[in-house]
Amino acid sequence: MLSTSAVASCALAQRINDAGVATPSFSSADVENRLAGSEFAAAREHAEQLAAFLSLLAKWNRVYNLTGFRDARRLLDRNLVECLSLGSWLKGVRIADVGTGAGLPGLPLAITEPGRHFTLIESRAKRIHFLRHVVGELGLANVDIAHCRAEDLPMGPAFDTVLARAVAAPLELLTITRHLTAPGSILTLLTSAEKGEEFRELTPDFELQQIQAVGPDGNFGAVVLLERTR
Repeated sequence: MLSTSAVASCALAQRINDAGVATPSFSSADVENRLAGSEFAAAREHAEQLAAFLSLLAKWNRVYNLTGFRDARRLLDRNLVECLSLGSWLKGVRIADVGTGAGLPGLPLAITEPGRHFTLIESRAKRIHFLRHVVGELGLANVDIAHCRAEDLPMGPAFDTVLARAVAAPLELLTITRHLTAPGSILTLLTSAEKGEEFRELTPDFELQQIQAVGPDGNFGAVVLLERTR
């Protein structure tokens, strides 16, 4: 008898087959060539896993609408290069990805940073199903998936780094992530440079450390780094 997960996967595959639309697929060479033109590099085994992740994302996206980027170039640029740009900003071992959606930026970083442990936080069931499938397919032992809203995640040891895209207004984002952090934790955001300035002196316990443009000519937005100081 098939498990619930297997039945769901079979149903998804049938819906994808019925769609009859070509889906981008990726090889490790595609990933290596794209990263060679950026400031990042990936080991061969990581390139293979990154390619597998992107191929799964493109396939599932046809049914689950996981990302607005559908062509191969933009999937590589915005869902890989942009996410990997956060690698040099990570601190410590325990990393949380708030509102991870399709596992962005958490999954690409978990692939390329196997010595760190990532908790992907997502409230939407369809995305959770996709995340669990990817983690199982790629054998990512350094990833946990939390099916809840960030503010509902039970308190535990503080995370060293909390990652987020622009999932909420600045003050709301600090409010919903505060219990995930402790003094010394960092909050690393992918947003626009203009939005980044909104975090300056927003609350007394988070200090804006840096805003840095991402991508060619800064056209992928900006990384905003805040540190919890008290």
